[in-house]
Amino acid sequence: MNYIPKITLYEPKDIRILVAFLLKKIGGMTKEELLCCTVDKEYVRYFDMICCLIEMEEMQLVKCERQDDNEMYYPTAKSNYLAIELADQLPMMLREDVLYCAKKITSRMRLESSVKCEIITLDNGYQLYIRFLNETGGADLMELKIFAPTLESAKSMEKKFFDNPAGAYRGVLNSFIQGYLSVSEKEIQETLDETNTDLF
Repeated sequence: MNYIPKITLYEPKDIRILVAFLLKKIGGMTKEELLCCTVDKEYVRYFDMICCLIEMEEMQLVKCERQDDNEMYYPTAKSNYLAIELADQLPMMLREDVLYCAKKITSRMRLESSVKCEIITLDNGYQLYIRFLNETGGADLMELKIFAPTLESAKSMEKKFFDNPAGAYRGVLNSFIQGYLSVSEKEIQETLDETNTDLF
């Protein structure tokens, strides 16, 4: 197994490039999300990252929107230019790892704001209770209650759900709309046959 040396960025310029690269790829990230995929992975020290974000805001390299205790950072034209021109100066392994981590963190955190999971204790086991929230208000879009004999199996189901929530949602809906809103292979082939007939 090859040894991969640990990379930590110390230069403010390099940290700015990394933040600009992430924001260009993701679009917008909270301070917590930025810290999770840089500081928590020891690519950047905490104090250096905080100073960098303050400086980038002053330099108009990021746009920060504050709501209550949450700070959301967005890219600017300047930061996008910085990312395009200089991102290649950072090690590829670091860029790929941080971006992969950022995509996982942001998708999970945003998913958790629209889907609520709860494990409920029953007399004879557990129940995984999943609610798909209606983000425009009103009743939930869908609720699922799945029995699990043990707490471990309930947690395992919850993890599998969060690994592919769209697949779970689509699978349930397709079982109800099959034959009504979906197009069959036969219909596709008939349309192709009619098109070929018209051409000749």
